[in-house]
Amino acid sequence: MQTRIEREWKSIFCPDQKENTLIMLEWEILSEGGRILKKRLHQMDCHHPKLTKWGELDCRWRCERILAKYEQ
Repeated sequence: MQTRIEREWKSIFCPDQKENTLIMLEWEILSEGGRILKKRLHQMDCHHPKLTKWGELDCRWRCERILAKYEQ
């Protein structure tokens, strides 16, 4: 069996801010003989400029429902 990490960038619409947010999804993929046995969401990083400044934006995480669909 072989384990590898894959990253992908996606743009999602966040209902809190009524705008698109860029997220990075990092997948841990377990495969054997070229066949994927398991794909697990290993890490997620949200790129939202207003969240990088302390106190700039309240972090309410209503986007969790949208992000949860990526967990396979």
